[in-house]
Amino acid sequence: SSDVCSSDLAREEALAEADRANASKDRFLANLSHELRTPLNAIIGFSEILSNEAIMPDALARRREYAGIIHASGQHLLSVVNAILDMSKIEAGCFDIESEALQVAPLIEACCDMIKLKAEQSGLRLERDCAADLPQVIADERAFKQILINLLSNAVKFTPAGGLVRVCARLEGRSLAIEVMDTGVGVKQSDLPRLGDAFFQSSQTGDSHAQGTGLGLSVVRGLVGLHGGAISIASVQGQGTSVKVLLPIDGGASVDKRASATIEVIPPSVQTAFVAPIAKVKKVA
Repeated sequence: SSDVCSSDLAREEALAEADRANASKDRFLANLSHELRTPLNAIIGFSEILSNEAIMPDALARRREYAGIIHASGQHLLSVVNAILDMSKIEAGCFDIESEALQVAPLIEACCDMIKLKAEQSGLRLERDCAADLPQVIADERAFKQILINLLSNAVKFTPAGGLVRVCARLEGRSLAIEVMDTGVGVKQSDLPRLGDAFFQSSQTGDSHAQGTGLGLSVVRGLVGLHGGAISIASVQGQGTSVKVLLPIDGGASVDKRASATIEVIPPSVQTAFVAPIAKVKKVA
């Protein structure tokens, strides 16, 4: 009798999990449709204007503005496609890690430069704080950049104008600790355990900040896992979010090519201490 009950319970749990997965994929497809159609409409519309002499604006500044919109829309499309392809490679175990000795500070500076314009356009300050004694880390350069760019992009995306995003790098034992903190909207406590799940998006806000594919942190989780690293997250609604990634400096790559890092959610009882840097950032801002 107990075996039958256990079997029924397992079946119900499997069905519930399948329903959750289908619901997540439905949300993903709906968000993806928006993420693709919006920039595609901009590219088609403004390129038609620029290619039609009858409606092309005479002002050079206006034509440059339209060309800039087309370029930004194309870059957005590329980022969406890259996220989907990276996630597919990771889930299929086909993302090959090519480890080499990397200088950390220049890579962080390069990633911040890539995000700087978006931060400025959003009315944010972007700061970096790298320890002077950072060692080289054995890692895949493209994956390292993708991890940091995704974390910075999320921080910028979910931080209102006037806020601040800070990336810190330091040595913790035999691991490189990279922490991205923001003074953004934060995440609901009930959503924290599911952050990093493929297709999942937090429901912390109903405005335009919620738009996206929901794959950014999923890709980070996969890439960190492939390096044998770990992730921890702390967040307080209305105060901000802190995401810390630990990467072994000696290149402790995982033998499992489908490995995804476990995300440690800092419980409310110790969250105040963990999120203290966010409060400090907010005070500075």
